[in-house]
Amino acid sequence: MTRTPTPSASPPVSVVIPAYNREGSIVDAIESVLAQSFGDFELVVVDDGSRDGTLAAARSVADPRLRVIAAPRNGGAATARNLGATEARGAWIAFQDSDDEWLPRKLEKQMARLLAPPGPAAGVPYVGAYCGLLTLGWLDERPGERLRLRYRPDPAIAAADGAILAELLVGNLISTQTLVVRRGLFHALGGFDPDTTPIEDWDFVIRLAGAGPIAFVDEPLVIQRFSPNSITRDRDRALASTERVVEKNAGVFARHPRAYAEQCYRIAGGHRRAGDLRAARAWLARARRADPGTPKLWAMSLGVGGLSLLPGRRRTARPGE
Repeated sequence: MTRTPTPSASPPVSVVIPAYNREGSIVDAIESVLAQSFGDFELVVVDDGSRDGTLAAARSVADPRLRVIAAPRNGGAATARNLGATEARGAWIAFQDSDDEWLPRKLEKQMARLLAPPGPAAGVPYVGAYCGLLTLGWLDERPGERLRLRYRPDPAIAAADGAILAELLVGNLISTQTLVVRRGLFHALGGFDPDTTPIEDWDFVIRLAGAGPIAFVDEPLVIQRFSPNSITRDRDRALASTERVVEKNAGVFARHPRAYAEQCYRIAGGHRRAGDLRAARAWLARARRADPGTPKLWAMSLGVGGLSLLPGRRRTARPGE
């Protein structure tokens, strides 16, 4: 018979899971955390005002390390994670999603990196850690297709450990359910910004990487599955959030003009696909000012300019206009 570990009064790690309408997956997510080989942790599940049986399903799991909190109203994943973090007692906070799976040695391998002195840069301690993420792709949207796998971060990225701010400005390497961060630093950095959902993880890890080196365990220790109600599928919201992240981190991007130009280029592409050519031109102008020597910026600018001249072409209004 396997004995359930007794939680410490002050466990080294607090794991936070936000959940909204995940009755069918929340127990699997919880059990993947409870099955960790590194057993000295507490698990805080925050039901974010679910309208199905998520809260009851979470409370059905019997484990002394588990606490289930019912949020007074639906505030979104970032708000629910922040609420869970305020309840955390551990020196470190790890995050899991309500429809994903941790492999059994995930915490063990990350904590081994975090607790083994010294840090990589002249003894500077790590401020956090992340690990590889294996995405099982889009089966519910494309029935009949073979299973497709994607590993994150891209193996082509060499600078994935330590001082990774420059890489993060080009694209996010760290998904929330792979992250472990010092609790005090999480709160000092302001936690997750709800206004940047669904990419609040990118916004946060930009701030985190500015505070110190981040350890990377290059193994697929988290399995990600997209659910039909996953907010990451909302492209319009993701585009607006990308704009906010770039704007609020303008000072950091100013020191990395090529990364800034790349983000402006991607935002412009999103507006072009949405039919908002005026916004696309404005973001392309920013990109060209930051990095005037990149040909693709001029190529897209010419393409967007040509579309603007087509007869009957109408600008798509942006939300709130």
